[in-house]
Amino acid sequence: MSDHNHVPHVKNRAGVPQRSASAETAVLQKLMPEYVSLYRIAANSGEYEILCLEGNTNAAEQVKESWHPYEDFDEYTSQYARRFLLPEEQKGFKDWFLCRNMKSALLDHESISYHYQSISAERERTFYEAYAVREDADESHFTILLGFRNIDSILYKEKQVQEKLEKALDDARNSNEIISAIAKLYQYIVRIDLRDGRYEEIRNCNGIAPFQSSGICTPQMHIECAQMAAEEYQEALISFLNLSTLADRMAQNETIATEYRMKNGDWHKLRFIENKRDADGRMTHVLCAIRSISDIKKREQELRYQVTEAKKENALKTRTLRNMSHDLRTPLNGIMGMIEIANQNPDDRELQQKCRDQMLQSSRYLLSLVDDVLAMSKLEAEETEIPDIAFDLTELLGSVNREAQIKAEGKNVSYAVDWERADLPFICLLGNPVYAARLLTAITDNAVKFTEPGGSVRVWCEKKEIKGKQIVYEFGCEDNGIGMSEEFLPHAFEMFAQEKETSRTGYEGSGLGLTIARELALRLGGNIALTSQKGKGTTVRAELPFRISDREELALCPESKERENVSPEGRRALLVEDNELNMEIAQFMLESNGILTDEASDGEEAVAKFAASAPGDYDMIFMDIMMPKMNGWDAARTIRAMQREDAETVPIFAMSATCFAEDIVNSRIAGMNEHLTKPLNEKKLLEVIRKYLRNQRK
Repeated sequence: MSDHNHVPHVKNRAGVPQRSASAETAVLQKLMPEYVSLYRIAANSGEYEILCLEGNTNAAEQVKESWHPYEDFDEYTSQYARRFLLPEEQKGFKDWFLCRNMKSALLDHESISYHYQSISAERERTFYEAYAVREDADESHFTILLGFRNIDSILYKEKQVQEKLEKALDDARNSNEIISAIAKLYQYIVRIDLRDGRYEEIRNCNGIAPFQSSGICTPQMHIECAQMAAEEYQEALISFLNLSTLADRMAQNETIATEYRMKNGDWHKLRFIENKRDADGRMTHVLCAIRSISDIKKREQELRYQVTEAKKENALKTRTLRNMSHDLRTPLNGIMGMIEIANQNPDDRELQQKCRDQMLQSSRYLLSLVDDVLAMSKLEAEETEIPDIAFDLTELLGSVNREAQIKAEGKNVSYAVDWERADLPFICLLGNPVYAARLLTAITDNAVKFTEPGGSVRVWCEKKEIKGKQIVYEFGCEDNGIGMSEEFLPHAFEMFAQEKETSRTGYEGSGLGLTIARELALRLGGNIALTSQKGKGTTVRAELPFRISDREELALCPESKERENVSPEGRRALLVEDNELNMEIAQFMLESNGILTDEASDGEEAVAKFAASAPGDYDMIFMDIMMPKMNGWDAARTIRAMQREDAETVPIFAMSATCFAEDIVNSRIAGMNEHLTKPLNEKKLLEVIRKYLRNQRK
């Protein structure tokens, strides 16, 4: 139940859904290092589920020694108290952790906590905090989230302060020097005489309260103090600060406290502490102390957030593995089969080449499938907002069409742009070019995949409407491929939906192209629709809104460049990659095209090499993202910030195994010009290099 003493034994019952302990524990331990254990408890039945738990503990040893599963959470805490708590503390511990008692307390409070000391295996006393919040409650269920953390250092300091404070209050309650020396826990402390309202400031750390160091407490001061709190707490705080009723409220209490949120979002606790009573026992002097409790208040949100993230991670893994299992086996079996054929015919060079070609084709399909599934899963699981970026629409369309043209030519499919329908009154736009390009690529890829050799694909882009600074474009793609039946059309956008299972192999489709396109269209604030006839083809139309760029944003929008042929031969590149194999592959691609390379194995080395080079030495930089010491984004930011002319102009190309939208945008924000996805495509690599070499010539 703590860093050394958990409650890890769970009876497999229906009341609390069972989960993958190892997967969820790994997620929670990464997300929540402060808490060493986390449980979900059904308070009505006593059944519980482990969400996070560290091993090598007394609790783990107790489970090993257990001859039978514990009936419920109450039984385990009772046994736990007997083994690991001091005799005088066992009753209080067992009472607090009874499910009915926790439930009763959480009906009246948003959260509850409990401090206790435990005896470790080495017979040392260690302090822990249990922190519980209500996760869910209705007529039939009452679920509690219970977390544990080691608070030795915190309690040690608080205990020192408390012991000194108690001694000081016993020996000399009116001694400002003693109170000031021991009250390090509080940021603001004043002593108040309740008889006449006079106060004297003892401590005011960082000016937490904007009042004079001494004076008379007035109702106006109380109002001013309360007005610094968030509006919903002001009325209650004014009532709490009312000194005329304070003595009565503290008649039976040595201290009372309240918590409130400030307008800036910080949380404070204000506490009145008994300082002096008269001969009749009536309070005459109090200490008013304030301290920040923002970290404590954030704990409840963190617990809820971490459970939500754990659920999302588990759901993502389950969905991805389930959907990929079938489609992964087909290309993998093909690759294994080709390897077996090649091994059995080592001297047949023609067959060897055929096997390699088939393996390469299957590998590319496999990579495409993995990318599609991960992209779809991430789109569904995350709600990340991507900021608007200035971009050139003609540049985006040209890039999408060039890639689609290459794929179509490889399949002997005609690919053409319908220039007669082209209507682009504004080309410099503000929006999400990453999502837009991915959407259009998904549509064109789908058209090429499901069109037989000799068929055709036709695309266009035209204005639909302009409202103020917003323009809506329609992007269309028409093919004469296999088409879809009327019965299948309602399912066309569903994940992994394909009309015939045989189409998975015959047309190399994952069944995710249209699904991804729909999700991206929704993210962009647009819509997508299709019409299709079996055996005649499919037409897809996507309408997407963008803002029209103006003023200084125009400078961020790249000009369209004529596609003159520029040779990269003789150019020099700084290649930054921590993986030796990836470094060798990238180096081979660059050097085989006449580009000289200089290597760095991490971001720090890359920054040092660029700083040591003369301006203009490097014509381009290829930067891996995930590297030790310094990642690629930080390295790019550091280079861009250098006080030299080429630091701003040298092209920096990100190289990453991930191609999610937020990764691409992060690369742009870090100052990188392009985001290249691994494994690197040599044609794409050279296209990007030539594009920026043309820009340099301009």
